[in-house]
Amino acid sequence: MTSLMKTIPLFSGLGDEELAVLFRYAVKKTLPRNTLLFPQGAPGDALYIIQRGKVKVVLSDVEGKEVILSVLGPGDFFGEMALLDDQPRSAAVMTMESSEFYVISKSDFRACVASQPELATNLLRHLSRRLRVADQKIGSLALMDVYGRVAGTLLQLAEYDGDKRVLTGHYTQKDIASMVGASREMVSRIFKDLTEAGFIEQDGDRIILHERPRPSIY
Repeated sequence: MTSLMKTIPLFSGLGDEELAVLFRYAVKKTLPRNTLLFPQGAPGDALYIIQRGKVKVVLSDVEGKEVILSVLGPGDFFGEMALLDDQPRSAAVMTMESSEFYVISKSDFRACVASQPELATNLLRHLSRRLRVADQKIGSLALMDVYGRVAGTLLQLAEYDGDKRVLTGHYTQKDIASMVGASREMVSRIFKDLTEAGFIEQDGDRIILHERPRPSIY
């Protein structure tokens, strides 16, 4: 746990003794894939730190239409906003695969922030970064067409496997559509166009991204 916390920007600058205090407060929690951690509008009662797995942060309207705000993985954390302003959860969070978390309650987290000024500074820095990311996303929705938003999202989500950039099967076309603010049918057509042009290649349940279009074998 201490090794994990040292890799998280929120806890940078804290010594082993301070991290040990946080560790005493943390409760380990394991959840299977497609499990709702909390719905949008729920009371904010804890901070979650991801040790293993991935989650998606989802915003929905009264008609059930969903937008995926972000995808988080090991070392990321969420739930801190509701701990600070005592407002309900601004979005729902659901696991995308079997995941493991360390959970710190609101009262324990606030006690740590009060006693460790460095933690408060890191938290402000983190919230500033999230605001910048939100600004960039708003800008892309306003200024880029759907093709550009889909391509940018694929590049953002892809991970390196050796010298290849690969998107795993955890993301469906519906997920991508929810991230870019488009219909699944539109995303499906864009995937087809990108495949035919050689920019992406299906490999089982993975998608390989190519910086330059691959020549057709036909």
